[in-house]
Amino acid sequence: MSLSREHDAAWRGFLRSSALLLRVLDADLRAAHGMSHRTYDALVQLSEAPEQRLHMKDLADALVHSASGLTRLVDGLERDGYARREVDAGNRRATLVVLTPAGLAALEEAWPTHVRGVERHFAEHVSREQARVLADVFRGINADLDG
Repeated sequence: MSLSREHDAAWRGFLRSSALLLRVLDADLRAAHGMSHRTYDALVQLSEAPEQRLHMKDLADALVHSASGLTRLVDGLERDGYARREVDAGNRRATLVVLTPAGLAALEEAWPTHVRGVERHFAEHVSREQARVLADVFRGINADLDG
């Protein structure tokens, strides 16, 4: 079994552009704010969560991280004052990651840099109709893989 030329080209283009985009966005955030794209993404996930807190497992799922990778990331968030760990009062065996005011402020400061990078390196190359198609494609892929 083999992929069609069109599917192979799309797949290879997706892999390369994803890697290049993440590298550029990461470099921009590091240069302007001293924060990695992973840190930025974690702050976004926490900022959008109810009460700005997530269980470690839910944060790992949202970021598609292993438990050990997430532990290192959360260690960094705590070290930088962006988040803190709390024991879940409803389940003493579960740990919550809670966004701090400093974490929210860092996210708000970094957000324009991130948006400029996404606009410049992604949105300028994708029409609104193409973006709708891509969103549908990735929604289907994510539903298949998340399920």
